[in-house]
Amino acid sequence: MKRVLAALFGALLVTSVAPKAHANGRFPATNALVVAPTDPTFLVLRATYGTLISRDAGKTWDWVCEESVGFRGIEDPPLAVTASKGIVGALFAGLTVSTDQGCSFSMVKGEADKRVMNDVVVPKSRPRDVLAIASSFASRDDAGANLYQSTLFASQDEGLAFRAVGKPIDPTILLETVEIAESDPKRVYLSGARERSGKREGVVLTSSDGGETFTEHVLPLVAEERAPYIGAVDPKNADRVYVRTGGSPELAKSRLLVSDDGAKTFREAWASEGPMTGLAISPDGAKVYAGSAKDGLVVAPSGTLVFEKRAQIYVQCIAVTATRVYLCSNELYGFVAGESADDGRTFTPMLRLSGLRGPLACAPGTTTHDQCEKLWPRVRTELGVPDDAGAKDAGAAPSPPPADDSGGCDTTGKVSGAASALVVAGLVLAYARARRRETARKRTP
Repeated sequence: MKRVLAALFGALLVTSVAPKAHANGRFPATNALVVAPTDPTFLVLRATYGTLISRDAGKTWDWVCEESVGFRGIEDPPLAVTASKGIVGALFAGLTVSTDQGCSFSMVKGEADKRVMNDVVVPKSRPRDVLAIASSFASRDDAGANLYQSTLFASQDEGLAFRAVGKPIDPTILLETVEIAESDPKRVYLSGARERSGKREGVVLTSSDGGETFTEHVLPLVAEERAPYIGAVDPKNADRVYVRTGGSPELAKSRLLVSDDGAKTFREAWASEGPMTGLAISPDGAKVYAGSAKDGLVVAPSGTLVFEKRAQIYVQCIAVTATRVYLCSNELYGFVAGESADDGRTFTPMLRLSGLRGPLACAPGTTTHDQCEKLWPRVRTELGVPDDAGAKDAGAAPSPPPADDSGGCDTTGKVSGAASALVVAGLVLAYARARRRETARKRTP
């Protein structure tokens, strides 16, 4: 953390081109994009200043404040979208769910109530199902090593209710990610890390019975790597798993590791020059996409895993559908969210900060209307959004669909000082993530 702070302070001293910080102390950035499994026009974009929603394939974007979702401050909650375009978020305070496409959020009660949630996933082939993992400090053993309470939670009703699944998970492991195979609903993967004899090691857990039991596979870490993170499971081959490694502080290189035997063994497929901030696989499993702020976007056939650079662009997230490659990027590259129709060779802006329309139009009494409308004037000023940003036709945001409407589905640029600003952006991203990890650790006594 001290290294990140020192680097950030130094960069701020030497640059005069830097975006204005948001009230939570973070600079504006987007870092995750989710496409609804049943409607490719419904997009959810995670940002450091809230959640952004598009109902028209990225033509227009509306804002949902952190307070509506259920948190505030430095937190990047994993998000998933369900069959009826419900939104599920994994927060430090528990699981939050919206059943009306972002207008109202409520915290899940029951066994998952107030648990520290680290990840959530919805399988595209079974979009009513939701898996989430909770993992947080519980105690210390006699040798002073941390022990954690970790639980896998499952829902079959789009997140309305969750139940704990399976036997207790090894308390020496702090879990980070969960993934489920599209081709086999019983195949579940978890990843995390443990400290053993003063050395940190990565762990991938494999289940073939829906999470009732897991088999542990140790994944050796190198240099400053802190943990493995599951990026994808091949949609047609449940045994092929893609994992990226992450460091702390995240100024270190990352590795893309691939397993063809259900996580028993891994081989290195690619190594990035900076922290890997994007990893995705095509819906048919034929191509793998990865990237970072330093490396840009690289793509490889899954059969050869020989990567080629497609675009030298600042990558903060990647999402892929059958017809589009989506990126989160930096405003200095022309957009904070963009799309490509030529497999990542060129990108068209979907969103610039100046194009954000404002709060998502919701009825009084909803958390987004009641919490976000009053906060928008300040946020608009901080982001530099003009009063008439994103006005379309009559200039009004689209009304939310009625409660019984499933949205048409049965279910489910160049600027002076750019180089120094990019340094700041990269450092800020690392700082924010390091702070998020430190925040979780501070829950320990």
